[in-house]
Amino acid sequence: MKRILEESVVEFLGFSLTGRCPTPELAGFSADEWEHCLTWMDYSGLALYFLRAIQRHTDWIPGFVLERLLNRHGANLERTAYMERQFVFVNRAFEDAGVRYAAVKGLTLVPEFCPEASLRHQSDLDYLVNGPSLHLACQVLEDIGYVLHKEAQHEVILILPFNGGLGRIDEQYNAKTPHSVELHLTIGELRHLAWEEPQFLENAVKRVFQGSAFCGLRDDDTFVLQSIHAFYHILDGWIKLSWLYEIGYFLEKRATDSDLWQRISGRLSGEPLLREAVAVVVSLASQFFRARIPVTVNRWVEEIRPTVRMWIENYSRPWVLGHNLVDDYAWFPTSKLVLFLYQQYVPDRGTWRSVLSRRLLALKGIDQAMRRITRHSSAQQWQTSRVSAREFWKIPYHLGANLRYLWELPRWCLLARNSTRTSRNSIPPGSPHFEQK
Repeated sequence: MKRILEESVVEFLGFSLTGRCPTPELAGFSADEWEHCLTWMDYSGLALYFLRAIQRHTDWIPGFVLERLLNRHGANLERTAYMERQFVFVNRAFEDAGVRYAAVKGLTLVPEFCPEASLRHQSDLDYLVNGPSLHLACQVLEDIGYVLHKEAQHEVILILPFNGGLGRIDEQYNAKTPHSVELHLTIGELRHLAWEEPQFLENAVKRVFQGSAFCGLRDDDTFVLQSIHAFYHILDGWIKLSWLYEIGYFLEKRATDSDLWQRISGRLSGEPLLREAVAVVVSLASQFFRARIPVTVNRWVEEIRPTVRMWIENYSRPWVLGHNLVDDYAWFPTSKLVLFLYQQYVPDRGTWRSVLSRRLLALKGIDQAMRRITRHSSAQQWQTSRVSAREFWKIPYHLGANLRYLWELPRWCLLARNSTRTSRNSIPPGSPHFEQK
């Protein structure tokens, strides 16, 4: 199902269109459509970027939309100030304890990827750490009041104690809404992909934030990390459009910095598939937000394999803009159309069959949903009932997404076969390419 207003918002945010009158992109939509779009902008991370872009043309949006966006921005100003204080506090604690770390994402993206920190919703603080420092970093955080929330093979998440419950999505901007500190050993956990993730921590440098020193990444490594982070989330079935917008902002800002792009090219020279993954993210940032592609990166885009290019051209838009949130209650979500892309980065058929069965059956997610529903079935509180209802809807959501995937499968196979046949004898030298065994 086409979501016209959401597409219009994305179109209006295009960098080549900045400053022009929003006619006809945003005209003629109903209050209900704007109501839904506000929630969508919160989930996609675009709400405050949209407010910044529309500030000279506020007559083109309903008054209640402008009012709510301004309220969100006011709340986020307070949250940003609070998160900045926490960022400095945690950085100093790590420095004093001798933790080997690099702060990534979040506030470190200002101003290269985001012009103002208050335009970006800050839900957590992210750090890369090495194995020997992981336990020490956890101990430091616990000593300053954080408690363990989740422990996985490649990451540990700690949160500050909070007595309230999570409310509406727009309450994410409130300074009192809980935040976490995430400690990562790697950027992603899709370990069967056919490349080696760069060792960002080895190249960490000293940076300064509000007069306080901390360990972070250089601009070239930050771009590579953000692109890989976005790509991992794409393959995992979901992405915040604001991440593509921020990458597009960086592309626009540094498009002519040839030294930067040569350093990035050298960073990726030994991993052609990883370079292609970055090119995919750049292509999506350009497609959705009309960001300029630097000359060096454009060569990578031109070398994208035909089947990958076919997915970008035919499926990226319905996948990104489709009804892919459980709360949308769509019959046939487009979320699993990304599996056509995922398959291009798994090096053998046996591994792919295992990945596909887990993603289609979604046994872990459905089992978790059923256990949460059972656990909360007798609860009387409104919030608990709301959580249980949302967990229940995950089951038909996955079933509908599976049907959508299976419906599209014959068309995809035909497109992929034709694209492979056309280009079989014209693969550019050095292009990332492998045959599935």
